[in-house]
Amino acid sequence: MTDTVTDVVEQVLRSTPVFDGHNDLPSALRARSGYSVEGLADGRPDLHTDLPRLRAGGVGAQFWSVFVPSNLPEPEAVVATFEQIDAVYRLVARYPDTLRIAYTADDVERAHADGRIASLLGIEGGHSLAESPASCGRTPASASAM
Repeated sequence: MTDTVTDVVEQVLRSTPVFDGHNDLPSALRARSGYSVEGLADGRPDLHTDLPRLRAGGVGAQFWSVFVPSNLPEPEAVVATFEQIDAVYRLVARYPDTLRIAYTADDVERAHADGRIASLLGIEGGHSLAESPASCGRTPASASAM
């Protein structure tokens, strides 16, 4: 029996995760729903991202971008950054059957093997940490990368 193109694609996606390197869902949650992570399993047409669409796209690893506008004063930018990091951790806690926090490549591989979407964090812009790289060690769980 000859595999169809769809069969081949599905086989590849089962063995190799799609790694989305930039997703602004944390800032969208801030702007649209006060960081509420509810409803993402059922689909949120008001957002560009929800869990059904991540699954449909074969995403196996997601880099959640933590972005705050550069025109925010540094103290407010730092608070907004920490709020978005917290939102990602709450998102993963709310949907543990779909998402898993990952800190390393091994974590990504384990999440994918377990059928979860590996969730990593990236902070955009030095203003988010008051121009102090030392602030990275003070972020929630100290797990974000600049």
